[in-house]
Amino acid sequence: MRLKIFTADNMMAALGKVRDALGEDAIIIDSVEEDGRVRVTAAMELPVPRTAPQKAPRKAPKPKPKQSPVQKSLRDLDREDQAENYNLSYFLAHHGIEKSMMRRILETAAAFEEDKNLTALARALDVMFHFKAVNNDYHDRPIMLVGPPGVGKTVTTAKLASQAILDGRTVRLINTDTIRTGGTAQLEGYAKVLKTTVIEAPDPELLTAAIETHRQADELVIIDTMGYNPFDAAEMAQLHSFICAYDVEPLLVISAGTDPVEAQEISETYANLGVRRFIATRLDVARRYASLLTTANAMDLAFAGVGITPFLANGIEKVDAMSLAQLITHINDRKIFVPPENLIEENMTEEDPDTPPLKIDDTESEKP
Repeated sequence: MRLKIFTADNMMAALGKVRDALGEDAIIIDSVEEDGRVRVTAAMELPVPRTAPQKAPRKAPKPKPKQSPVQKSLRDLDREDQAENYNLSYFLAHHGIEKSMMRRILETAAAFEEDKNLTALARALDVMFHFKAVNNDYHDRPIMLVGPPGVGKTVTTAKLASQAILDGRTVRLINTDTIRTGGTAQLEGYAKVLKTTVIEAPDPELLTAAIETHRQADELVIIDTMGYNPFDAAEMAQLHSFICAYDVEPLLVISAGTDPVEAQEISETYANLGVRRFIATRLDVARRYASLLTTANAMDLAFAGVGITPFLANGIEKVDAMSLAQLITHINDRKIFVPPENLIEENMTEEDPDTPPLKIDDTESEKP
């Protein structure tokens, strides 16, 4: 670890020097104010050189260092500052949270009399919602990912399988989505990367055999399904037949950008099929998270995880009251892409002055 001391007239100037010298991931070890000057001690982790492993000599154990009062990166400090610069109502309104729910959250947070917005919001969310992360806890009962079309069930299936395999577990992937064009091919592509296979079960009658045939003792089973329209009774009846074919846990997958009112209706429909937990996906392409709270609140569903990136290695991240509060109080800058002027000019074709304009005659031609 590389330590360095920075001095300035005030804390903001000192942190600016730290950011310029060590970057956003610098760790603030200590800060002292003396004689009108601020002294900040910061650290930066150095990369570990790749060398051949050597047997370390036996030494007496060193005394454990005392915990530093501050051990957070500048990025974390900036996010905490953002959370404290505004009232909680500002963040809740930004996400489009319905007024009655916003009132309940604010009243619950105020009842704790916390000094910090982030802590107060986290305690309120912990009281109002349930959190039960998917953590390889489906050994005895397979999980079946269900949800509307296009919410990322297949990617979520691959992420959960990736996490389990990295934890040393054996995974069985089953696909019931054999109607959609490319549905099986997409999951098989992920399975190939994970060095496993996909078993197809196009009918509910085949699901039991797909789950139990040659199943290993500690094998986890993940079932990917077709996207079913929650507002179509026939499609929901078909999904219900798959859920009833075996003792599975249906796990709702819903996109973070879903309209909050529709999210409530989707939650109600899938809860009637036995759903008790849900995973929210595509948080990276959404800037409003009201649908997450609406989905959880409508039928008292528990947060099972969130998908923030499309990459398998990042997996499905666990979410608790504090991490949900951090998501709500961190508002990303709105970035709108504008093509460079030279790119626009290159793509535009100039009219040749020697070429006469094309004349279009929109009168009907006479029939012979």
